[in-house]
Amino acid sequence: MYFLSKEESDRIRIIKFICMIFVVFIHSHATEISFSDGAVAPEMPVWLLTFEDAMTDVVTRCGVPAFFLMSSMLLFKSERKYLDTLGKKAKTVLFPYLFWNSFWIAVFIVLQSLPFAASFFSGNKTPILQSSFIEWLRLYGIGKGVLHPHCFPLWFMRDMMAVLLIFPVIDKAASAFPRLMLIVGIGLTLLRVDFMFKLALAWFIIGAAVVRLQIRITAPDKVPIWLGTVIYLLGVIISVAEKTGHFADIFVTVGIIFWARVSKEIYDNERARRAFLWLSEWTFIVYVLHELSLSALMKLCMRFLPPTPGFMLGEYFLAPLFIIALCIAAGIGFKKLLPKMYALTTGER
Repeated sequence: MYFLSKEESDRIRIIKFICMIFVVFIHSHATEISFSDGAVAPEMPVWLLTFEDAMTDVVTRCGVPAFFLMSSMLLFKSERKYLDTLGKKAKTVLFPYLFWNSFWIAVFIVLQSLPFAASFFSGNKTPILQSSFIEWLRLYGIGKGVLHPHCFPLWFMRDMMAVLLIFPVIDKAASAFPRLMLIVGIGLTLLRVDFMFKLALAWFIIGAAVVRLQIRITAPDKVPIWLGTVIYLLGVIISVAEKTGHFADIFVTVGIIFWARVSKEIYDNERARRAFLWLSEWTFIVYVLHELSLSALMKLCMRFLPPTPGFMLGEYFLAPLFIIALCIAAGIGFKKLLPKMYALTTGER
């Protein structure tokens, strides 16, 4: 039995919010923005492009894998039966997936019908109301080669649902051969061949192996924070300098370990712990609301702010923070006004 202590549970919540910040920053990096009248690609100096690439392709890249890993660990530690798990996930994953994707489709239909907003919300794609049946399926992330649904971040939930269908197979293999499955999972993360659900599958396998091997989130605590930070920063520099991306693939695992170590420092600081635990309550609402809101804000910035390096750097940092604050405010209002609906649409998170 894999039991999580109060500290470990709190630290998982802290890491989840850190990873949510990372996901928002990933979506704030755009080298090209599409409007209905064409795409705009701002001229960025090399130093700014390198900096944003370092943040997006290296530092924040561990965010989504960490979410898959933590979801896997919580699933396999529960030892819940297959049908019970599917029933629970239908409420906590499938329904919120359908609801929030439908919500954003409805928002875009309304905004695409308004003359002053149409150019911002149509991009270079067919307006939603003019879409064919196949295109509607693609809006929900269904179809051959469809990388994501209309609400882009929800691909995480779609892929998680797909892997959940075979979790008993993963569990049996991890129970019988935990070390081998850990190697298999890590090997999949380094495999330079992409296929549907690869990321979810790899980190679900790793999560199952971690649970069966009784590897704790507290394991990195033995490394002094100063030494971990030095190693981490060196890894960032090497990943940026190495153009092929092989080291960056390896560095994702290093990043997850490092931020698990950072969570210890946050947890031990009472004020920081309280702040992060409160913020973590809104992780899901930030997840479902941020991307299309951020995209709209960045389009406004592109249209109305001068494309100077200073403004673009400011947009990269301030736009995500503003959207995170806006999403949390929306979540607070939603929960206060409609608590039952809030619980239903967030999977009772």
